[in-house]
Amino acid sequence: MLQQRFRSAVAGARSRSRLRYRDFQGSVEPALTKAARVHRFGEVPVVGEPRTRAEPVAVCVVPTARPSEQAQSSLGRQTTAPAQIVHGAPGEALARTRAAWVVFVDAADDLAPNAVERLGQAASLAPDAAVITCDEDERGLFGRVAPRMRPGPSPDLLLESDVAGGLICVRRDRLGDLAREEAWPYGLALRLAGPDGSGQAHVPAVLRHARHRGRVPDHHARAARAVLQTREASARMDELSGGRRQVRRELTGEPSVEIVILFRDRAALLQRCVESLLRETAYEHFRLHLVDNGSEESETSELVDRLGRQERVKVTRDKRLFNFAALNNVAARGSTADFLLFLNNDTEVIAPGWLELLLEHAQRRQVGAVAPLLLYGDGRVQHAGAVLGMHDYAGHPFAGLKPEQGTPFGSATDGTRNWLAVTAACMLVERRKFEEVGGFDERFVVAGNDVDLCLRLTRSGYRSLCVSHARMLHHEGGSRGDYIDPGDFERSHETYGEFRTIGDPFYNPALTLRHTDCGLRGPEEP
Repeated sequence: MLQQRFRSAVAGARSRSRLRYRDFQGSVEPALTKAARVHRFGEVPVVGEPRTRAEPVAVCVVPTARPSEQAQSSLGRQTTAPAQIVHGAPGEALARTRAAWVVFVDAADDLAPNAVERLGQAASLAPDAAVITCDEDERGLFGRVAPRMRPGPSPDLLLESDVAGGLICVRRDRLGDLAREEAWPYGLALRLAGPDGSGQAHVPAVLRHARHRGRVPDHHARAARAVLQTREASARMDELSGGRRQVRRELTGEPSVEIVILFRDRAALLQRCVESLLRETAYEHFRLHLVDNGSEESETSELVDRLGRQERVKVTRDKRLFNFAALNNVAARGSTADFLLFLNNDTEVIAPGWLELLLEHAQRRQVGAVAPLLLYGDGRVQHAGAVLGMHDYAGHPFAGLKPEQGTPFGSATDGTRNWLAVTAACMLVERRKFEEVGGFDERFVVAGNDVDLCLRLTRSGYRSLCVSHARMLHHEGGSRGDYIDPGDFERSHETYGEFRTIGDPFYNPALTLRHTDCGLRGPEEP
């Protein structure tokens, strides 16, 4: 009986998902794909005119184990005809065309009618790209199902998850010997995208209708490991459960970390946070800097006096009106630590290796702000990164979902994700980089300061990451409630710029900005 109910529930969920996607195809997708759109790493998306010139694109149809004419049939329905159609393995087929751009398609897949046109337009809008990727779904008995709306170029996520997709368009003169890449299209896309993602452009539109995806091939993990070794000889690729992967890096020396925690009373919160840090954290080269912002309760005074007697704990008192940015800046200016970790007092450590996992990334030359996956007490996601434009300003995708719960955008545990911003509820950044960009903007009183800092780090060449392999509890709002200074909204409007309106390159325009569930955009959304 229980099995029958479970199967019935699963069938019902799948049916509702199919209906939602069918509604999306009819009422939302046509408007979203009316004009060409391209996402690049960390940049405002480029939106072209509907009649943007399309570069000529040749199509290489790669044979499958079971003979199929699906791709060939769909090529006859294209809005823009391919410059040439060739058949065979990628290396062999390339020898039979001189086209500047070549798209590789599995013979068993369908192409959307505008696929060749949109890829050609993307080549026109991103002429310096080496590889162009897109979104995809599957052909099912009930039509198109299982949409996979991918982020824009995300080099860290691409190493740990096969988010390139099964349809790629490559610039022929950038291939060289890579045409013989065995793990195509993933391995080819990974190499052409480059370590910083600058070689990739992404078209956020469903251009491939695949046969059932099935499990990720083993050679994808081998390809990722091989690419990693050519870029970082000391790094390693660990294989996790469920086909997931994790890049691990050795720490350089024993960098010092100062963990800055602001608080005002709420002794129970502070005690739980500090004791979990001291008890659970495996990494030893850290100290706590507790900043008392005007506590008045005797219980807090007794706790702070007790904590302050510990060797790793430093306590300062600053009674100014609460300003998150200013209080943290003062603490940072007085620090000599290699790294600063800004931490809310309503957080709790639950796994010993969390700090090493963040440090492995924060020590990298090209990385700025790093945050863990933050969970509510019941295990649901509180933070897995921040998207600009969500809720009109910024929001947390995947918030409220179970960590492994699938969505059209994947899950919160797909890997280390690139974002424009991460939360300062738990944010690690090298002190040198923090000082280089001027620290937090003190015009932000409560909220928005973390996004603003990350945007300035991005402009200075430092990427922001959420490391889903590191987890911590966040009892959100436990310290100061939900109040946000009205001026914070005004300053966010100024500093977030076109990312709020044109879009966040690490999100997908097919997804809702009104909710955090990474569901499909509804017809009521502009």
